[in-house]
Amino acid sequence: MTRRPELRLGTTLAPGILAVVLFGMMGLIAWNTQFGGMAGFPDGISITSEIGYAMFDLEPLQSEEGAIGETEAFLAAFLLIAITLDAALDASLVLAKREESGESVTALISRSGDSTSAATGAAAADDRSTATDGGRDSDASTATADSSEGGESR
Repeated sequence: MTRRPELRLGTTLAPGILAVVLFGMMGLIAWNTQFGGMAGFPDGISITSEIGYAMFDLEPLQSEEGAIGETEAFLAAFLLIAITLDAALDASLVLAKREESGESVTALISRSGDSTSAATGAAAADDRSTATDGGRDSDASTATADSSEGGESR
């Protein structure tokens, strides 16, 4: 018999209710806020160049007439957004990293073998392992060559 899902009440419900209440409060604040009229910058002034000059402290290159003063506030917002986006990118890379049994799994590996070597990305132990140059290893376990493999016998 199938039972319907039960809602877990108690302390597990509190974070969800708190999130909904905070979202509602932010919505009400934004809805009821009176914003002033829109104000633009004078023609011929590039806010991008003004922020760039402030970033690299190039005051002699800033435009003299009609220059936008106090561009440091724009620069602070720009840097905060850059740091936030960088943190989000780093977090996405950490979350996208696959791990099995506490070890990283290399992407796009297709090797046959037992489940532990496939999970850790290690190659399966084989008597006929491949050397890094594409040939076979010449250690003691593979030194005995068949006549069917070709080559000279020494």
